[in-house]
Amino acid sequence: MRRNQILALTAGIIAVGLSAVGGWWLMHPGLPKIDPDNPAQVALGRGVYAAQCARCHGANLEGQPNWQERQANGMMPAPPHDPSGHTWHHPDAALFGITK
Repeated sequence: MRRNQILALTAGIIAVGLSAVGGWWLMHPGLPKIDPDNPAQVALGRGVYAAQCARCHGANLEGQPNWQERQANGMMPAPPHDPSGHTWHHPDAALFGITK
């Protein structure tokens, strides 16, 4: 029972954090917007991903093995950023805030 309470508390903290990031983003409309149709932004994003993200999330967005299972050190492996992961259900603003 204790483990379930810890997991629920952790999920709640994460949800509050993501909500705060999303709210902060909405209150700062002057910040650059993500535009997947902008070739310059896409090229820049590819370079940043290759340099900063691919090591854990995979060169092909595949994530780390067993990404849904907590490791012995208590950390969660990096999730995939392809449709099999959970990134797609977060607003761009929240993801931008997390990675920034």
